[in-house]
Amino acid sequence: MWGKFRFSVSAFVGRATAILIMCGAIAYTVGADIAWAQETANGPVLFTADELTHDRELGLVTARGNVEILQGERVLLADLVSFNQKTQTVIANGNIKLLEPTGEVIFADYVELTNEMKDGVIQHISLLLSENARLVANGARRTNGNTTELAKAVYSPCSVCEDDPEKSPLWQIKAQRVIHDQKARKIEYRNATLEMWGIPVAYTPYFEHPDPTVKRETGFLFPEFGSNSNVGQFFRAPFFWSIADDKDATIDPVFTSDEGIVYSGEYRQRFNNGEFNISGSGAIADREIGDPVVIETRKDQFRGHVFSDARFDIDDQWRTGFDIERSTDQTYLRRFNFFGPSDSTLESNVFLEGFNHRNYMAANGYLFQDTRLGQRPDSPVVFPLLEYNGLGDIDSYGGRWSLDSNFRYLYQEDKSENQRLSVDVGYEIPFTSPLGFVTTIETNLRMDGYNTNHFVARDEAGRRTEDGFTGRIRPELKVDWRYPFVRPDSSGQTVIEPIVALLVSPDGGNSPGISNDDSVVVEIDETNLLDQNRTPGLDRVEGGTRLAYGMRVARYFESGGSMSAFVGQSHKFTTDNVLEAETGLENGTSDIVGRIDVRPSRYLDVFYRFRIDEDDGEVNRSEVGSSIGSSALNFGVNYTFLREGTVDDVAQLDELLLNMRAQWDDNWSVSLFTRQDLIGDIDPLEHSAVLTYEDECFRFDARLRRTFTSSADVDQIDEFVVRLTFKTVGGVETELF
Repeated sequence: MWGKFRFSVSAFVGRATAILIMCGAIAYTVGADIAWAQETANGPVLFTADELTHDRELGLVTARGNVEILQGERVLLADLVSFNQKTQTVIANGNIKLLEPTGEVIFADYVELTNEMKDGVIQHISLLLSENARLVANGARRTNGNTTELAKAVYSPCSVCEDDPEKSPLWQIKAQRVIHDQKARKIEYRNATLEMWGIPVAYTPYFEHPDPTVKRETGFLFPEFGSNSNVGQFFRAPFFWSIADDKDATIDPVFTSDEGIVYSGEYRQRFNNGEFNISGSGAIADREIGDPVVIETRKDQFRGHVFSDARFDIDDQWRTGFDIERSTDQTYLRRFNFFGPSDSTLESNVFLEGFNHRNYMAANGYLFQDTRLGQRPDSPVVFPLLEYNGLGDIDSYGGRWSLDSNFRYLYQEDKSENQRLSVDVGYEIPFTSPLGFVTTIETNLRMDGYNTNHFVARDEAGRRTEDGFTGRIRPELKVDWRYPFVRPDSSGQTVIEPIVALLVSPDGGNSPGISNDDSVVVEIDETNLLDQNRTPGLDRVEGGTRLAYGMRVARYFESGGSMSAFVGQSHKFTTDNVLEAETGLENGTSDIVGRIDVRPSRYLDVFYRFRIDEDDGEVNRSEVGSSIGSSALNFGVNYTFLREGTVDDVAQLDELLLNMRAQWDDNWSVSLFTRQDLIGDIDPLEHSAVLTYEDECFRFDARLRRTFTSSADVDQIDEFVVRLTFKTVGGVETELF
């Protein structure tokens, strides 16, 4: 092993220097920090110690005190090390540490190594792996420097109790034999027992998992099993396939007692300039349609879903991608609730977009799927949707130009087919007077052109629709005036700011030839009260002259807290009965809208939004949200009230959400949640409770959930899920009911 060697003399700064003279003596001893370098076939061996003894007759080199042997990336530390030149064997005793190239550390009482410290036997071994995981055994054998076979071993990533080191960790795996293959990066167990708090809870004759350095490895993931009212008993054991460093797949069939096999899976891949993901599922299952009283069952229908997304960077300014969300029917994702929450609308989009300083360009295509219950009109197809938004530099007067353009092709089978081109050129300039008035003048010239083929005889306002080309040219003016009063004092400052905005544009502009596709749902609140057009899209415009006014009051504390309130209203001097019929935008004086925010400290955050009817003083909308407490104990309240008829196509809403989270130490926490329908008799909509324990090596979650809504195809859900996660090994999830 050692071959020819040479001795060199060195010393650490500030320490004694020893001179080593080779002579014919049978044995010699030199003290005072010897450094020894030796050439071998696999590179030099660096050897340091407090004392070195060499018996040439026996061929035995012995080092004592702070011994360190370095060869390549492997380092051996010990109190006493002896090297037999005849048998090429290294024996180490006392406080042994072997640092591996992979970062692992081996601790032992006695080590006997050969083959350049790659092979050997070890007594009372302890391996420190990544993620703080440990393997401890009475003895072990190493082979080729990368395989360690341990007898009567224990594995655990849990920290040892400082007050009682002999106490069993929270969980550990005991086995008659454990093989750690550093090259393959896996740990195998023979006759293994899982212990929790020192109590055996599971046994297996063979078990294998990647070592903690592995983030992705081919193999079965921990299973999930249980039952629920929609699919009966179920079992799933996902198989993960690490195809390469840049791609992987998960094959995840779900075996159910009532609906047969649900085939599902996922594929992911990364590229130098982006990524691609796709997941989906499918099953041959019955589908129930109708209402809970009259139900029609369609036997052996194919049902499934697909989700996919991709992002690719073309260069520093341009990127492209897509998002796909599709399902075979409205209730599939709610009934087979293994694939994440189901939204009321599934949206698919393909896009190309570019960014250049303050300018933005995009080309989009959209396809929607409405998954709400009941008969719904066909969702529109939008392709293409071309957009450009440009913002100029500030000129010598302090103003700046803007340009917004939009082209849209939209097809909706039961409504219309139309193409729209919209261009909006604007200029905005602010002024601040010596008295403190802040005035902003904004002018716009908006031009819209439509070519429409209507599939219905009348529009939402009851007017007879007109096919063909139509358009509008609209100059718009907005003058925004504010006068902020600021009063500082020792504890903070108070701001009182009256606001007035005058908005002027031509009357009308919403001809029967323009189909209303993106301005259907309109709600007036504090966020759009001062906007030139309070409609959310471009198809409908708010013409005439309008005056908006309000007051903002705020208090800012030196400690960092704040309180603020805004209340406002607007008055329209012209009448547009068509716009009111289509969107609900009022003629004359609007409702009173406002918002109050209270954040006196990080332990309290409350807001209140309201909309009060101008005529009768009735509350048309109320929304209250609050978060009270700290991470140790926190309460949340959210209340929403929406009067019937306030928003088009939205029924009256009166709903209360309550949640609470308590964490009474570093490990344990509990969360409670309830959602109540307050219309008429108080009816629960959903209850849930989650109990969590988490430390450095283990996580336990127990979730109890009950829903009270159902349809022909989806039952009310009673769900109990227990999830155990053994860090560095995996997890188990069990769902009952």
